[in-house]
Amino acid sequence: MDETEPGFGVADYIVFFGMLIMATAIGAYYAFKDRNKKTVENYYFGNKRMSPIPVALSLSVTFISSITVLGYPAYAYLMGTVVFWFSAATLVQIFGACFYYIPLFHRLQLPSVYELLEIRFHRSVRLFASSLVIFNTVTHMAFTLYVTSLALTSVSPISLAVSILLTSGICTLYTTIGGMKAVIWTDTLQAFIMVSGSMAVFIKIAILLGGTDKIWEAVERGHRNTVWDFNPDPTLVHTFWTIMVGVGISWSTAGCCNQAFVQRYQTCESVRDARIASILSGIPMSLLLFIAALNGCAMYAYYEGCDPLTAGKIIKIDQTVPYLVLQIFAELPGMAGLFVSAAYSGMLSTVSSGINAVSGLVLADFLLPCFPRLREKTQLNISKLLGFVVGGIVTTLAFLTEAIGSTIIQLAVTAGGAFSGPLLGVYTMAIFFPWINALGAIFGMTIGFGFSMWVTIAGTMYQDPTKKRVLPLNADQCMVATTNDWLGNTTNLNSSYIQYATMSYPYTTMDFKPYLADSLYSISYLYLGALGLVATLVTGLLVSCITG
Repeated sequence: MDETEPGFGVADYIVFFGMLIMATAIGAYYAFKDRNKKTVENYYFGNKRMSPIPVALSLSVTFISSITVLGYPAYAYLMGTVVFWFSAATLVQIFGACFYYIPLFHRLQLPSVYELLEIRFHRSVRLFASSLVIFNTVTHMAFTLYVTSLALTSVSPISLAVSILLTSGICTLYTTIGGMKAVIWTDTLQAFIMVSGSMAVFIKIAILLGGTDKIWEAVERGHRNTVWDFNPDPTLVHTFWTIMVGVGISWSTAGCCNQAFVQRYQTCESVRDARIASILSGIPMSLLLFIAALNGCAMYAYYEGCDPLTAGKIIKIDQTVPYLVLQIFAELPGMAGLFVSAAYSGMLSTVSSGINAVSGLVLADFLLPCFPRLREKTQLNISKLLGFVVGGIVTTLAFLTEAIGSTIIQLAVTAGGAFSGPLLGVYTMAIFFPWINALGAIFGMTIGFGFSMWVTIAGTMYQDPTKKRVLPLNADQCMVATTNDWLGNTTNLNSSYIQYATMSYPYTTMDFKPYLADSLYSISYLYLGALGLVATLVTGLLVSCITG
């Protein structure tokens, strides 16, 4: 491989800032076009006349964030081909959404998806669920903003602070002024950017290495063909079962009962259109995750024998992908900018959807019940103000993420998993268990959430890091560009390996471990959603039986 140090060129900046300008222009266009349609319904639901195709693309890129574009290739780079199962797990949520949740929410036409919990149980259940989702959405947006900004700092002179402020500011602006229509049409543009930018990486590496067969030969040599890992051991972090069951449940929460997704279903004119949008969204979703895993395998083949983290070229595993992109596209001006734009498109779609959804939840669940006589124009102005406030909070949290010190993907999925199970559980009780009462729902959610967080925290402290099964990396064929000396430093290699494998588990070397350390606390973090779901359902059923 070429050992010259890559850089972000003028053409790359033009492509990148061109994408940001286009996103802002779309927001400005819909703000101008709908200047006479000053209704909350138009702002949050696009006047409920959207075509299913752009809605499908918007759904897909809302699921797929920059964590997918940047993080999943790094996961495949470290864990092997087992990561391909993520592309199949994303399709699980479509069945529940199409058969049950889309018809239900289209019939009810609720401004907040959590109003159903008040209708079925009690207002306290609605507020609890809404509060959990707001917290989870805001923190997830902050993580996404941070990892994307980190990508730009690793390939350009732009500082992390400037990157966070620039991108969050633009995202907040076009989302707030343009409303749901701006979000959906910007997502549509960003979907094409994400697919083209991600696919270009795999194609370029295949050309450089002499064909796709060279990639798979390297994968075999590195013992990374782990796709057929059907080991049922729940303590192994990544297997077929942990991904299909764990990720399937977590994503079902989003696809079936998350405000951002239900909002998009309700922008469609009919149940039929909403179902079409949901089904079609699975194509780009699965495709983007599949391409991300392909890129991880291609990246391993390209860096076989010269891992850039071990060689000191980068300081975090999450920077591997953007560093790779600069190297392989060094002689193609603008291509590195296209890939970074793809990563930023994933971030912008996630954050814009989150800002729109959170501002809508705050208005519908917390403000309007207290001030029911607010005029339509006042509600619209408050919605836009809330958009700017949420954007500011997300930006602040993104700056704090730097100090958390954990793997980006595990941090995001772990937090989402802890919330996803109890939320899906309470909706399952509301729809499929008519005998469960309000006390059962409240206690079920509380115990389910508390149990999930308990296992999350304990697992972070005591889980065996070897269960991650990070595959070894090799740096014995690297050559320093300035000295032409070979890097055969096994100590550095082991240091990098151990640092990654143990960074989330600071207490694994403690002499004392609790009784559950090797059982419950060692369960894969991908199962957190399933644990929370079961705990919520069991508690809800028991409490309802006891209280009648």
